[in-house]
Amino acid sequence: MAGTSNDPHSGEHGAEHLAHEVEDYFASDLEIERETLQASIQHDYSTGIVPLNKRRPITHFIALWTTFAAGFSFLFVGTEIHDAGFTLPGTIGVTALALGIYFAYAIFAAYLGSRTGMTMPLLTRSIFGVTGSYIVSAMLIIGPLGWVGFQGGLMVQIWNGLYGWGAVELLTIVMCGVMIFNNLFGFTGISTFARYIVTPLIMLWVAYMVIRGLIDHSAMLGHHPKNVTGLTFWQIVGTVLGFAMWGNEPDIWRYGKPKFSWPIPAFAFALAVGFLLFTIGGWMMAQFAGSTDFGTVVRYSTHFSLFGAFWLAWILATISQFAINDGNYYEAINAFQNIFGNWKVWKRLYSCFICACIGALAGYLVNYVITNGFLKVAAFLAVTAPCATTIMVVDHFALPRLFGISRPLIRVPKWREASIGNWPAIVALGISVFYGAWATGIFPGENPNRYWGPGPLEAWVMAAVLYIVFVAISRAAVPGAQALKALLGFSKVVEDTPLPSSAVVDISTVAEGTARPPAPAMAGAAPDGS
Repeated sequence: MAGTSNDPHSGEHGAEHLAHEVEDYFASDLEIERETLQASIQHDYSTGIVPLNKRRPITHFIALWTTFAAGFSFLFVGTEIHDAGFTLPGTIGVTALALGIYFAYAIFAAYLGSRTGMTMPLLTRSIFGVTGSYIVSAMLIIGPLGWVGFQGGLMVQIWNGLYGWGAVELLTIVMCGVMIFNNLFGFTGISTFARYIVTPLIMLWVAYMVIRGLIDHSAMLGHHPKNVTGLTFWQIVGTVLGFAMWGNEPDIWRYGKPKFSWPIPAFAFALAVGFLLFTIGGWMMAQFAGSTDFGTVVRYSTHFSLFGAFWLAWILATISQFAINDGNYYEAINAFQNIFGNWKVWKRLYSCFICACIGALAGYLVNYVITNGFLKVAAFLAVTAPCATTIMVVDHFALPRLFGISRPLIRVPKWREASIGNWPAIVALGISVFYGAWATGIFPGENPNRYWGPGPLEAWVMAAVLYIVFVAISRAAVPGAQALKALLGFSKVVEDTPLPSSAVVDISTVAEGTARPPAPAMAGAAPDGS
């Protein structure tokens, strides 16, 4: 048969060749990380555009995003769903529904980031103007740092469950601040840490846990637990969505290839093999342990699948939680950099220090002051930043096609070049976020059981529809192209863009030759877009 070898050693040679290829890949990848570490510390492109020649391969994002979607906090999601009275098939179904909703948002958010090369805060400066950019940046500071507090507190709960250390409050506050460390090295710092330390260990452990649970306790998997938390179906959907949501997807994916379908393998693997697997594992351990206390569940899990090796569980949990908070801190730091990064005296290190202080405070407030703090933070993350991203996706990709209004995104305007505000976008954002916050029970004093259907998704759709409607009204009511641009917050670097124009203009379309940049913007643009 063609292509068949009679050499008995051909299989050995093939395996050896594959091993060498894998070794060469990791050696090459590590060399790239080593060479770019110092550059990343000096310039993380948090105040400019990531050039197309600085993009990372898909394998990088598969490892990184899996780490962001697989950790002890996602085991916690499984225990919460169990305690809300869901069966194992129900747990899989509700998790899959929430992840499907998240994916519908994330694929567009990733596309916006990869096409423009900008962080989300920088995109808001171009699209929302000064006023809107400050509003969204505040959201990107409050939400992620609130999540830093929850994740840090969860890590200390795990420690307490394993060893009974106590001093939980103090340790939470201290560790939330310490978790800033990897972000001192910028994007390369967090990606290296995630890829080579976190993902392989934690995935192997949970996979073994689930497989052993299916074999050893299959009879218990059909049980229907009681709802001891009182959470409703849509509250659970919203909670899962909040855990999956980052809100700053453009920040990470601006390092990706500018193609709509390109991130799908990373999202699919991370959400299906990472998030869903960990949720199933958490449900199983809660069922087997017969406890609603997460520390107790982790202790049982260590006996069940790590042969009582508490030291190993401690290492895995600590690394996992650090990696999750790498992403949370990265999001907040980029928001700080948007506000202060253009000051000549300002350094990224200052943003890291301020975020560490706020993160420590959040560790105290979210875990020990605010009732159901993690539920409120999850709802806040699922509603606020995604509404802003939805509006920016509409602005960049839909307005040129619907109304012939194209806003080029090839240069980040300085604060003095940005407009006062894109008022249709700001009003649409305010209404949709208010609705989403009300529908998900974020406001103090609200009925904790209020959750109007898929509240976050409703808020995203509302943001997109309202923005389109407000732009249509503005286009009909405002005389002249210049007045319309002023109302829509066109910055000085693109105010000469001709209207109407159906062209989507960003660094990717310019490089592809499908669009031309406005001459004034191109003449004044720095290589990094700053």
